[in-house]
Amino acid sequence: MSKEPHIIIVKKRVRGHHEEHHGGAWKVAFADFAIAMMAFFMVLWLMGITTQEERIEIEQRLQTASVFDNIFEITNSSYPIDFDGNASPFENPINSSTNSKRKSDTSVAQQTPQGDDKASAGRGPKLNSMLAGKHLSTAQLTILAKGLKEMAEALSASNNIVLEIVPQGLRILIQDDDDHFMFQRGGIEMTPFFEDMLYNLAPVLGQIKNRMVISGHTDSIPFHRRDYSNWDLSGSRALKARQVLVDSGLPAANILQVAAMAARMPVNKKDPKSGKNRRIEMMVLTKGADDQLAQLFGKDQLEAKGPAVSKARRYAESNRPVSRLDVMVN
Repeated sequence: MSKEPHIIIVKKRVRGHHEEHHGGAWKVAFADFAIAMMAFFMVLWLMGITTQEERIEIEQRLQTASVFDNIFEITNSSYPIDFDGNASPFENPINSSTNSKRKSDTSVAQQTPQGDDKASAGRGPKLNSMLAGKHLSTAQLTILAKGLKEMAEALSASNNIVLEIVPQGLRILIQDDDDHFMFQRGGIEMTPFFEDMLYNLAPVLGQIKNRMVISGHTDSIPFHRRDYSNWDLSGSRALKARQVLVDSGLPAANILQVAAMAARMPVNKKDPKSGKNRRIEMMVLTKGADDQLAQLFGKDQLEAKGPAVSKARRYAESNRPVSRLDVMVN
């Protein structure tokens, strides 16, 4: 029997392309998972070692900070479409040319040179001719408050400006909210959002003769330095507000007094540590309140006017007691 030669058959197995394509995908997924877990445990760690106030500050910084130096940050923008922190020419055609040079992390007040009257000319709404250049009464201050309220709405600052008519005049509260802090915790540097707010308020308040009192207020949390208390902090912040107002066009003579109140007059009395208590108040005084304050701090500050007052003063001076020494000297 003849033997037939063996036939050798070689089978080649062809691998599918899908195995090569998904060979390293699990590594990317695992890296994403590891980063997410690391971030999660960092959040848990921060929550365990920080206080409630520190958590609020961290949250505020995360909402407003940017790794690109706030180039793409639009949290503080008052416009739906952000053009590097500026208004769209279609949203604000009048002021778009002025705001085109403005940066997102600086205020208009910082970029306008001090003493540049041309740069600030025409800025801000004009008062009614019946109000401008006069001492406004309580009724007239109500009209002014309405205009300031409209301005606050245009600046998207309705939650930061509180207006109240009181017998002494117009009370203006500039305060923090959940989205905007006026000052960094423990500091006196004003944020650009609030600088722009005062930059727009100053020319309006400068069109009337009513003088104002500026007071600074803090919450009840003690300052961490022994040689610097909430009294010092509130006073420094009030002086900073005065400086921004004057640099923005408010005549320096329109400010009668700057006061430090610390935590003595909280707005939210139920929660003395509330951020609502950290504020700057401006009291636009009526003529009567201005005269009373001037009498309180100096008898020579109030200039008596009218023939009856002058006659009474002359009569009092002529009938004042005279000593023997005065007779001998004179």
